[in-house]
Amino acid sequence: MKSIALCGFMGCGKTTVAKALSKISTLSVIDTDEYIVEKEKLSITRIFELYGEDYFRDKEYEAICELSHNHSCILALGGGAVTFDRNVRTLKENGYTIVFIDTDFNTIKERLINDTSRPLLKTDDIEALYNKRYKLYKNAGDIIIKCKDETSECIAMMIAKEMSEKA
Repeated sequence: MKSIALCGFMGCGKTTVAKALSKISTLSVIDTDEYIVEKEKLSITRIFELYGEDYFRDKEYEAICELSHNHSCILALGGGAVTFDRNVRTLKENGYTIVFIDTDFNTIKERLINDTSRPLLKTDDIEALYNKRYKLYKNAGDIIIKCKDETSECIAMMIAKEMSEKA
């Protein structure tokens, strides 16, 4: 299976789906947010507090540049990664198929209701952010997986099916 980058809004299930997809493929999983946290030795919230979002986005780009040379993995991207052309371009130039996990807003809202670990959740209007990013996810996605209540295993199977049809 070709290398895959999973994108979508925070809480859509990128990391969970990546792990499920890894179990049915030969690909390993790397979560770009976890990679940044490990390299910076700070939580994403702390990075935002100390250095701001622009600094984080630069670190995210550096991570994507480094990781996209690995052609046997599934990248679980941060929610804002594909809102920057440089990240999308880097992934595609390195042969990644970008999969948009298109989860409806109400499902995401339910999942994130008690989450305090995401800096952008402190934004006044999270739905406006979702709507702003939605078209960017759709434009970046080579494959779009529409989902609501499916299990991560089911979504992984849907992705595997789409990937094999595209091959």
